Formats: sequence, structure tokens, C-alpha cells
Amino acid sequence: MHENEPNPCAIQWAVLPGGAYQACGRTVPRLPAGAYACSLDCEGRPEFHARQLLADDLVDFPGSLPGKVLEEIERFWKLGERFRQHGFLHRRGYLFYGKQGCGKSSLIHLIVARVAAAGNVSFFCESPDEFIACMEDFRAVEPTRPMVCIFEDIDAIIEEHGDSELLQWLDGNYQVDRAINLASTNYPEKLDRRIIARPRRFDRILRIQSPDADVRRVYFGRKLSLSSAELGRWVEVSEGLPFAALAELIISVCCLGNDLERSAALLKELDTHNPTSQDDEENEDIITETLLPLTA
Repeated sequence: MHENEPNPCAIQWAVLPGGAYQACGRTVPRLPAGAYACSLDCEGRPEFHARQLLADDLVDFPGSLPGKVLEEIERFWKLGERFRQHGFLHRRGYLFYGKQGCGKSSLIHLIVARVAAAGNVSFFCESPDEFIACMEDFRAVEPTRPMVCIFEDIDAIIEEHGDSELLQWLDGNYQVDRAINLASTNYPEKLDRRIIARPRRFDRILRIQSPDADVRRVYFGRKLSLSSAELGRWVEVSEGLPFAALAELIISVCCLGNDLERSAALLKELDTHNPTSQDDEENEDIITETLLPLTA
């Protein structure tokens, strides 16, 4: 392109410090609905990167704790006027805890999917300082749009970055309106009481347990074409398995051709066994069989 020809992508003017103007590229008035990761570019400018949701286990379970949380959050979005009448910011915080694989991430992604379906946005935090810079930019452009802010494995975030900026976000100088904060952890005992014992940081602290029989029945019923008797058999042998293991059970039996009872037994051993470098030779066969991928 010749230096005197107009830039075909520059359709608006950016206002620079000191009253200068500079042509900028194509713009949109709103971020497309969906989920985003937050980061800074090489010059420290906030960037939002569209993030794909984990879709394997996105099954809604009416009446279950996750189902009740989803209903509660949908009701919350409609209560903004009540919060304003009493002089409060319209925001809420949820902390989900439970052992690995119990369904915390699935619940968060279900919430994010519903937020996107309603035309709104969710943001995942990895580095609090980058996240806060991005949120300041987002609120400058879209000051009233509902948003969800996600802190998966919040204990790991705090361990790496400290908690000062995170606490400022939750109820300090960076408080924002029309927002829900969602956090998850496998280790709630690692969290300082400033995080877990302060209302308006995380107002609801919920334990997400392994799915009960009703949830397992819905899950297998959605994923598989089974007779009533066969569905009951799957529900029975999967008692006590975490959510992630239910998917692996289907893969083992239906994709790899393994026996249902044997697969469930191996997954239960895997759920309870914690391998260490001190395992003795007497347990070697059991450990190898438990940890290797299931095969026909």
C-alpha cells in the first residue's frame, strides 16, 4: 500500500494522551459473548483471548447441588434493583471445593456456558495483576454488562502471586458492579481465613461431592442408550466415583471394550491410591495395573 493511501482497516480515531489522535483498526462496541483469558501484550496493554469451554461433561442436573447453584445465579442477575435500593453493589461470590475430579470445573463451565448463552461474558484469571488491568479496560468500555470472573485453583494462584491484589479485587479498590466471582480449590485448608471467612468476598462456600445415584443416572442416561436394568447396573457399580471417573468408565467400556465391573473397580483403586517413590515391590503389580490405561 502506498504511504499516502488510507488504511482500509482504520475506521476510527484513538484519542492519545495530550490531545493527539491516531488511526486505529477495526473496532466493536461489545466483546462477543463467551469466555476469555486475560493477559497483557509486550507493551503492557490488556488483551482478551477467546477461550474454548471444556464440553465433555456439560450436562445439567436439575435438583442437584450444581443445578441449584445454576438456578440461584440466574435469579441473582434479576435482583440488581434491590441491591441498588439498599446501597450495595450487585455482586456475588462463590467458592467451590472438593476433591479432584468431583465436578467443580464442570459446574463452572456450565455457568460460563449459560452466561454466554445470555449474551454476556466470563473472564478467567491466571495472574491477578494482568486480570485486574484487563477488567479495568473492560469496565471502561462496558460499564454495566453482567460478567463472571473465574479463579480456578485459587490456592495455586495465591501461592504463585500472593493474595493482596486478589483481595483488592474481591472487596477493595477494584470492586465492580454486575459481577459474580467464582473460585475453586481442591485444598480449602490452604486458604487464609481472610479469603474464606469474610462475607462479600465469597458469600457461598459449597462442597462439591462425588455425584450421587440420581446424578449418575441422569449422566449415564444422557451419554448412553441403555435399558432400565442396564442403566441401574451402571449406576450401582459407579457408586463413589468422582465425576471425571464417570467419563473414563464410559470410555473404558464403550470405546475400549472393557468389562464394566472390572473397569469400575480399577477406577476406584485409582481414586484411592497415591503412588510414591517408596512403593515396595509387593505392590508393583497392583500399582501398574491401576495406573496404566485400561485396555481390552
